[in-house]
Amino acid sequence: MFSSLRSQLTLLLVALLVLLSLVTGYATLNTMREDSEQQARQILKVATNVFMQTLEVRSDQLTDSVRLLSTDFGFRQAVATAEQDTIKSVLENHGARINANIALLFAPDGTMLASSIAISDTSTLQQHFRQARSQQGASAGIVNIEEHAYQIALVPVRAPQVIAWVGMGFKVDEELARKIQTITGLDVSFSQLTLAQQRVFSSTLTQENLRNFVADLTAVSLKEQQIQVELPTNYISQAFALDQQQQLWAFLHLPSERWLTNYQQLRSQLLQIFGLGLALALVTAFIYTRGVTQPLYKLIDYAAAIGNGAMLTAPKIKLTEIALLANTLTKMRTAILLRENQLKEQAEHDGLTNLGNRLAVDKHLPTIFAAGSGQLLQLNIAKFKYINDSFGFTNGDLLLQQLALRLIPNEHIKLSARLSADEFLLVLAENITEQERSVLLQHIGQPFNLGGSVISLSLVYGSYFYQQGEQDVNKVLRRLDIALNTAKKQNLSIAVYQSGQDESHQRELTIIRDLPIALHSGQMFIAYQPKVDIVTQRSVSAEALIRWQHPQLGFISPIEFILLAERSGNISLISNWMLEAVISQLASWLPFHPELSVAVNLSADDLLDETLSSRIQIWLNHYKVPVSALSLEVTESAVMQDTGKVINNLQQLKNAGIKLAIDDFGTGQSSLAYLKSLPVHELKIDRAFIKDIEHNQQDELIVQATAKLAAGLGLTVTAEGLENQAGLSRVLAAGCQQVQGYYFSKPLAADAFSQWLGAFSSQKAHFFNAATDPAIPADAVQ
Repeated sequence: MFSSLRSQLTLLLVALLVLLSLVTGYATLNTMREDSEQQARQILKVATNVFMQTLEVRSDQLTDSVRLLSTDFGFRQAVATAEQDTIKSVLENHGARINANIALLFAPDGTMLASSIAISDTSTLQQHFRQARSQQGASAGIVNIEEHAYQIALVPVRAPQVIAWVGMGFKVDEELARKIQTITGLDVSFSQLTLAQQRVFSSTLTQENLRNFVADLTAVSLKEQQIQVELPTNYISQAFALDQQQQLWAFLHLPSERWLTNYQQLRSQLLQIFGLGLALALVTAFIYTRGVTQPLYKLIDYAAAIGNGAMLTAPKIKLTEIALLANTLTKMRTAILLRENQLKEQAEHDGLTNLGNRLAVDKHLPTIFAAGSGQLLQLNIAKFKYINDSFGFTNGDLLLQQLALRLIPNEHIKLSARLSADEFLLVLAENITEQERSVLLQHIGQPFNLGGSVISLSLVYGSYFYQQGEQDVNKVLRRLDIALNTAKKQNLSIAVYQSGQDESHQRELTIIRDLPIALHSGQMFIAYQPKVDIVTQRSVSAEALIRWQHPQLGFISPIEFILLAERSGNISLISNWMLEAVISQLASWLPFHPELSVAVNLSADDLLDETLSSRIQIWLNHYKVPVSALSLEVTESAVMQDTGKVINNLQQLKNAGIKLAIDDFGTGQSSLAYLKSLPVHELKIDRAFIKDIEHNQQDELIVQATAKLAAGLGLTVTAEGLENQAGLSRVLAAGCQQVQGYYFSKPLAADAFSQWLGAFSSQKAHFFNAATDPAIPADAVQ
């Protein structure tokens, strides 16, 4: 609505006027309101003085009348002789003479001798009497008697000593309120305010205002001598206490309209002035903004024409700044035409190699697919990172530029593009022969001359034969990438995409995606394979092995999903889950198998985690499992990732009391130099040297040498993969202390493993008796 410049300028001018008017009006109205309120307070102050004087005059009249009675000889004689009938008659007659509503007589000690009305509670009268007696003379005040307020005057009766106290009083009622209203012109209310009760004795307010007044009495503070409140809402009231106990209150009500009339009239006048000013401001703003925005609209039309490619003359504009902008637009049009061609060229080309980029691939491949069938090649420079590290990024860029010169489209290459830092795409011509393609690839792979140095790049290709009418460019590129990854994995110079590899790729993506969910949904579980001490013929340890039963893919080999977890960075999720699950299981086994120890395999990422030791300690403490019940296994290849850091972390684990083992020894990057410095307790010989040891003398020699080496380093030796009795005697003779394999048991579920432990001690003779058939099944003791 306010997107145009004209609207915004108009809005700005009007907003400034409104702001100025509001500030001025607020200050003026606020001053007048304060003045009106001050006048109202003055009216209430004068009325309060009149009210207090009226009460004082009334009190003086009442006191004089009571004093006259106290000097009457017949009355004093009646009091002295305690003639009750005479006393009562005199009180009634004298009270009637001055229209008193109550007459009282007290003994000198305060005992009430006579009263013209029945009084059940004399506590307030007694308090008033004690005050009068303390003053040694006449006393007047307002007292609450029988739920009514009375203005009482007390005078001593002397003969010549004080023989009694006589008092008379008028009601504080509507008659008094009307009298004061007549004098002051204000409404009057008399109320009783206590913590337990708020009520009105009498009031000159209308019934509606009286109801509002009664409803809001609880808002009045009982501790103030004089208060000013707005009760009811259309009155401003002055209140003051009538008694010393501050329970009887009088309110003078000034109608709001009497002091707000002038204020409201001025407010109306100011609003009229404000409205007129706003109308004038709108007209002025419209005229001003129209003069400013009309040249701008011309300039907008001119800019739109430039955007459409029209060649127009700049409009003539008088305003200097806008005319300058028009000239600038003309110069900009010329610059845009020059740069537009450059951008079209650069948008589809790689800045370093000047080959096509991914945008060019997405744009041109659909046209190529529609023209016919052919072959795509995705070229990757293997280990290009090491070239950058060795020769520097500048020389690396020069190599890429030299390589790009060999990939420029020609009679054999229809399209070439750089997909990423070290990957290129080639679209080969449809009529290229196998020999021509081979010559082309040889030419591309020729050594490069870089500053006098001859450098050979290791080039790997993925190939995909596309069919005419291919639609999905991303799908084609994904298949090409799958072929390139196949070449890398199989150490080939070129690999062609085969039907079904896409499904294998999708399977890998599914495994990576579902792995975190599987850990907490029951799909993952742990199997325990016993480790048997063949020297003592006991089994007090096992290796924990993870298993995955996928709801759609079925059983997934640990070799498959562990590798994918390492590639995707999720291996720590598996390790943490395994460690806590095994420690939790050990806690349940400890009462039945107190010597049991279970080993868990760690990955390279786990060995680089400096917090691993503390996390394991937290789990052990939480489940109350001794550190001796847990051992950890690491592979040689994992140790070689960052040897210094790995050895330091392993030392922390060893210092914590956790037993460590080198797993699959002999198959990885074996290094005796590192082996002597590794803080481990156990060495596990890979099953490749154990499964056929009874038939292969070389395996037996390797096992013997390894066991002897381990013994010299103070390590326990475990043989993995034992499958028969004949092999058992060979590994025992070779110097191995422990055996793990299907000969004793396959990996078992937790409950089955616990049963196996219970049965093994009684049936171990079946395994260690040399006369027993070598093919004793592993399930014999399950």
